[in-house]
Amino acid sequence: MAKRKYLDLIVLLMISAFVISASAAVYYSLDMTSTITTAANDVYFVLGPDNATAGVTIFNNNKSATLASLKAYPNMTMTYDAPIRIRNNGSVAHAVRLNPVSLSGNALYFVFINFTLQTSPLASLNYTASGGSWSPPSTTSFVTVAAGTEYAIVVQTKADATASAGQTANIEIAVDVET
Repeated sequence: MAKRKYLDLIVLLMISAFVISASAAVYYSLDMTSTITTAANDVYFVLGPDNATAGVTIFNNNKSATLASLKAYPNMTMTYDAPIRIRNNGSVAHAVRLNPVSLSGNALYFVFINFTLQTSPLASLNYTASGGSWSPPSTTSFVTVAAGTEYAIVVQTKADATASAGQTANIEIAVDVET
């Protein structure tokens, strides 16, 4: 019986030592303080002269836009010279790029849909369709938008020669502004 109590005591001590060593982590902390300042709305969308034809609506403090009336005609290129523009209202140049976000719609009915920011050099997203499949573009390189300037986004569309009326494609792009 004394041996049993002795073994129980040893087991209890071993468990206690394990619990103590498992919960006795050693660490140190780093400290960081941040100051966040609100920034000016320097780069934003403005309406271009073709805005009514393209069905442009700008919202969300000029940070979002919808072009709801773009048309693509069978076997013809349709060009919207300036439905929407990017404005840099700040006092310094900013770098921007076009970034494809999402694409839906049946590729059988389209040849291409192109968005070109008229900077120098041009920044262009060209969505092409072939054999019923879309070939989405890659994000463009950053281009400079000079202070106090506006640059148009030209939109070009072309439907397949056999496209019937009413077919749609929905494309979302982002204009990334480097600060």
